[in-house]
Amino acid sequence: MIKTKKWLLLPYLFSLIIISFISTYVFANDEKTGRNDLPVLSLSFDINDKKQHELSSVLEDGTIVTVGAEYIEKDGERSLSGEWRIYGSNGLATMEYYIQLIPYGNYTKISDAYGLAVSGVLTSYENETINIVRRIETSSLAAIVEGYAKFNYFGNQWISLWTKSGGVRARIKNDVITTELY
Repeated sequence: MIKTKKWLLLPYLFSLIIISFISTYVFANDEKTGRNDLPVLSLSFDINDKKQHELSSVLEDGTIVTVGAEYIEKDGERSLSGEWRIYGSNGLATMEYYIQLIPYGNYTKISDAYGLAVSGVLTSYENETINIVRRIETSSLAAIVEGYAKFNYFGNQWISLWTKSGGVRARIKNDVITTELY
């Protein structure tokens, strides 16, 4: 029988943990293949239901992913601007930002997107940005805003074990807000 010291097992166990994290779906697709428009998690709700909406799901590997939106009240009154905090998390990284919505005829307009905040555990990030893809909804297309970053898991911007890009998207169409972790 071979005797092993317990401390020699630590690197082996650490590598198993890393491999399990690598198998996790995160915000999006590999950098090599580009961004993936398919959401990992999606939540839709009526724009007039001005409260916090949140959806969490457990992926096959046990990772908990969350996406949501929260209406922001100004000075105790419901503002006509329709300010919302949009957020999402994949277990290792979290992203949030704010959008302001205003009526635009029969449609909704994203008047501003600001306050992008990104954080992570054992994760660095770069190229974080908010992009208003389509400012005004039309009869056939949604107004869209995306928070985006490149994430380096278990490393930094120079070296990492795993690099993914993506973020949190908000779509506004026919008085429905859809938030997506992509």
